[in-house]
Amino acid sequence: GIAMKRLVVSWLILLNLLAAGCLSSDGNIYSGEDISGNKGFSQFELIDSENNSFNSSTIQGQVVIVNFFLTNCNNACPLITNDLKIIEQSFFPAHNENLTILSITVDPWRDGPEDLVDYMNYFNVSWTHLTTAEFIDGDFSKMEQIWADFGITVVLTESENSTSIEGRGHTVYYDVEHTNGIVIIGKDGLQKVRWTEDNWDLTGVKSDLALILQE
Repeated sequence: GIAMKRLVVSWLILLNLLAAGCLSSDGNIYSGEDISGNKGFSQFELIDSENNSFNSSTIQGQVVIVNFFLTNCNNACPLITNDLKIIEQSFFPAHNENLTILSITVDPWRDGPEDLVDYMNYFNVSWTHLTTAEFIDGDFSKMEQIWADFGITVVLTESENSTSIEGRGHTVYYDVEHTNGIVIIGKDGLQKVRWTEDNWDLTGVKSDLALILQE
């Protein structure tokens, strides 16, 4: 009888710990920065590196790694792209059916489909890279809506640097300051966790992804 009682008590302690973990003030479930408040995202339509239309309805019900990058990025983007490649090698083909990686540019002014192709070839990756069709008046509001939905800040700063590239719909040379990183969306379509260059850790990203795939 005593052993049984002990077992029950230890289970109760364990349950209390689990409950405390779930209800703790920071409520941290993931290794990255948890995104609370049942935050989804608006449906969007962009174009991929082949100039084909891509509609976000095709990723419904899947776990999605949404990566924000630009092809003219020489700090964190290459690191994150290379790590996503490692993640792809670890999680596919086992999760072909329920996991998608999307890279969305934060520089639609410069990144046309052909730039995406060059970038993908350079890093030897094949997952979907997205930009928006060029508008004559340089209206990239569709893109801005997506960034806003995912909490991505993008700031254009005029550049004195003549090696900067002139944009599609921008006449000045400029640099882009932006949030680097990824947001992982669960099968329920809600944003779960954010990883940026500030807290980037491949092991942590992998463990979060494994957890979200089980949910």
